[in-house]
Amino acid sequence: MKLLSLKQIAKTHTLQLDQSDCGVACLLSIIKLYNGNNSIEKIRELSGTTKEGTTMLGLYQAANQLGFTADGCEADIQALIDHKQPVILHVLMENQLQHYIVCYQYSEKEGFLIGNPAKGIYTLSISELEKIWISKTCLTLEPNDNFVTQKAQQDSQKKWFLDLLREGHKLIWISVLLGFFVAGLGLTMALFSQKLIDDILPSNNINKLISGIILLTILLSARVGISVLRQYFMLQQSKDFNNRINNSFFSALLQLPKAFFDTRKTGELVARLNDTQRVQNVIKMLTSTLIIDVLVAIISTVFLFSYSWRLGLICIFSLPLYFFIIYRSNKKILLSQKEVMQSSAITESNFINTIQGISTIKNDNKQNIFNELNKHLFANYQNKIFNLGKINITLSWQSGLTSVLFVIGILIYTSLQVFNHQIKIGELMAILGIVGSLLPSIANLALISIPINEAKIAFNRMYEFASIEKENKKGQELLEINKISIQNLSFRFAGRSELFHGINLEIEKGKFTAIVGESGSGKSTLGQILQRFYNFENGSIIVNNTHELQEIGLEGYRDLLGVIPQEITIFNGTVIDNILLGAIDTPENIVTFINEYGFKFYFDQLPQGLMTIVGEEGINLSGGQKQLIALARALYKRPQFLILDEATAAMDRKTENFTIQLLQKIKRDCAVLFISHRLHKLRNIADTIYILENKTITEFGNHEELMKTDNFYSEYWKENNYKD
Repeated sequence: MKLLSLKQIAKTHTLQLDQSDCGVACLLSIIKLYNGNNSIEKIRELSGTTKEGTTMLGLYQAANQLGFTADGCEADIQALIDHKQPVILHVLMENQLQHYIVCYQYSEKEGFLIGNPAKGIYTLSISELEKIWISKTCLTLEPNDNFVTQKAQQDSQKKWFLDLLREGHKLIWISVLLGFFVAGLGLTMALFSQKLIDDILPSNNINKLISGIILLTILLSARVGISVLRQYFMLQQSKDFNNRINNSFFSALLQLPKAFFDTRKTGELVARLNDTQRVQNVIKMLTSTLIIDVLVAIISTVFLFSYSWRLGLICIFSLPLYFFIIYRSNKKILLSQKEVMQSSAITESNFINTIQGISTIKNDNKQNIFNELNKHLFANYQNKIFNLGKINITLSWQSGLTSVLFVIGILIYTSLQVFNHQIKIGELMAILGIVGSLLPSIANLALISIPINEAKIAFNRMYEFASIEKENKKGQELLEINKISIQNLSFRFAGRSELFHGINLEIEKGKFTAIVGESGSGKSTLGQILQRFYNFENGSIIVNNTHELQEIGLEGYRDLLGVIPQEITIFNGTVIDNILLGAIDTPENIVTFINEYGFKFYFDQLPQGLMTIVGEEGINLSGGQKQLIALARALYKRPQFLILDEATAAMDRKTENFTIQLLQKIKRDCAVLFISHRLHKLRNIADTIYILENKTITEFGNHEELMKTDNFYSEYWKENNYKD
């Protein structure tokens, strides 16, 4: 085994003091050891890390998804020595807390080299390790072909960014060319001052003066005109780039699996979307201000050399001081900017969540508590901005003082040259004018790292989401759904115990299939697996006795699928907008659909019928009306497979009976899966009722068959003494 140096280990080891993140920190350390890079947030998500931490299973699942071939093992000290690769160990620390550490390597001289997220890097002897490694469980990891190195990730980021820029490269090059003229013409006044003082005024030649002023007017006017034209091209480029990056990011966001959104707050997603503006601001600055500053610096330095080579050398050797002042604070700026963005996302997320839950807050009189929470989060955000501002102030006075010393030095040197008759007064004035243009440009170039770092952080935050693997839409075409067979299905969320296992059930066209069980038993999750929102762990789902569900084209499958979820999403607009969801249809077809399915009576009761404005999140509707719109939305697709998850829970008796009767009619052309806890409605409508309890299907049959045995369903009927 090739022993790693302590310096190499220290560079990759991630110190994360939060006890709940010790497993995440260990996994991240090994990723960095193999020249990879991932965010702590992503590893938390993949490993199912909570405030209590994660399990070895969670780390195993995360490692496999991050490009490792991982294995959970029980081993002994000798096996650990023989393995000769970094391993994550599950240990028990002195305070009896369960913990994860990285065992990097073993040497006979020093023992085991350990990376501990709580303590750092140190060595342990065999006896010391045996004392804490009581469980003898570990996770071995070896990168495979799916492992993404940091270089490959950076190349991918670069490609994504350059692809966004490529469409607007013509406008950028035009702006650069125009910038060259703007920079050159910017020195016109300094050069004219020299000619005016040293030549025109001493000659008392009025014609020269008039000609010079006319030429100066033309050149300055040309500079104004070119600047305006350049601003127009930059504005056009900015608009086009903003549209491209926004569309690219938002489009990528919409293609991500639903599981991604389950672990994100709305405010966090909005904050990442706002990051696009930070990136564009820097693009604009780089292609406008930066180009001008670079050209001014080059042209000014050339002119200074033309006046005096000594002056040019003074300029060249003095200016690096600016960059030293800035770059020595680069790490602080980068960290501070990242903290500002993270704090901004948390603050924005809390604000959105508070407004969304305003009814609950008011009903429980918790306004003061949520106000204090907002005050705390916003104050923390402002503190982060203040800390970044202090760094900028420090840089400002240091660079400002340096520029003063530089100007004074140039003034003294050139004045002495005037005294010695080496240069003329007009040349001195021209030099001071050129230096006056040069210093702001150099300062801007020195400070350019600050906004670039900010944009880099913003871009990385965007790319983190945009690079997540999208839903796989490819697959076999499916024209109809006649039967869905679920066989020995098991599922678990990342890092958690099994939610259910050994699930077997069949859903057929022409039959009304129901699943019942206690809350939290996994009924809704099973429905979401059938919607292909989650991937199951073991088992299979067969469609039409032929196709594996995962092999079917996603878009085609969802076109055949109608869903009424527990939480109905209503978009701001009219009732008809919420039924069609952007689909184009004729008024005649819409009216025919409404009448055919019997919705007319219910929608006519709304103030403006189908044209009723529902308000933000359906604020103007009752819960039952929302469910009725969701039912119409699902049936408008003419689905082959209909999933209803507590779809009548908010309806009154009359509307619920209408819905049940409607479902009975459509089941001839549509397979129906009804998920519910309102068991009394299933007696006369369900062909087969599956009972999900104790993490599996324990019983199934129709009402009469289930009533013959003791089970969740029959106990419900006996306890409530329901009768037809």
